Amino acid sequence: MQNLLYFLFRYGYVILFICLEILCFTLIVRFNPHQSQIFVKSSNNVAGWIYDHYSSVTQYFGLSSMSRELAEENALLRRDIIDNQLQSSGAVHLKQDTASDYQYEILPARVINNRITGLDNFFTLNAGSDRGLSVGQGVIDGKGVVGILTDVNEKYARGISILNRDCRISVAIERNHFFGTLFWEGGNPGMAKMGDVPKHADLRIGDKVVTSGFSAVFPAGIHVGEVTGFDLTDGSNFYDIDIRLSTDMASLQYVYVIRNLFSEEQRKLEQ
Repeated sequence: MQNLLYFLFRYGYVILFICLEILCFTLIVRFNPHQSQIFVKSSNNVAGWIYDHYSSVTQYFGLSSMSRELAEENALLRRDIIDNQLQSSGAVHLKQDTASDYQYEILPARVINNRITGLDNFFTLNAGSDRGLSVGQGVIDGKGVVGILTDVNEKYARGISILNRDCRISVAIERNHFFGTLFWEGGNPGMAKMGDVPKHADLRIGDKVVTSGFSAVFPAGIHVGEVTGFDLTDGSNFYDIDIRLSTDMASLQYVYVIRNLFSEEQRKLEQ
């Protein structure tokens, strides 16, 4: 009580002055139409500025959740695109003993580690077996192929990048369906090689290269890159083809893991 009285004694005049200022301001605004309009307009501007910045702050802290939701939505759309491509090509892939009519599931994940500077590069994802990931599944992003999963635990997954000497992916020229193998020899992370294409194949600069679908990892038609050059060595029966990769491996953030629901059946048959 003594402290309160001391506070009022020391700052009472200031408090009284502020209260009188508020009272005067209220009377001016209330009984003067012109000042009242100015006050309303100014208060709306201030309130709008506050709400705008508050919304920006809340949206910023909600970006993680929004990105996750968008990634999941994109995954569903990509599943439908792949399914429509298979149907248009005449492939039959309905699985009658499950509730799903899709051969592939698309699982979103975020890249938390990635290397492009070595000869044997890997990447790490923030999703694991608890999200349906397993060894041997293909990984893509919004532009094309990223790599293949090689190690998976409950929470994380590690994959071999297309920028790895041991990575081999079956690809094809989209225009005429001549197929071959995509591989990387090191050097430029934006370029790769395509081999095993016979010398009678019709090749053109700018030809689109896509996954061939000749494995249980990637469905057919996933974009890989485009032909920038090709050469036929004397005495060779196969072209040496330069491919500009469609995926920028140096800026990976969100990717999609392809889960082939029939992969085990295909592998058992091929074995």
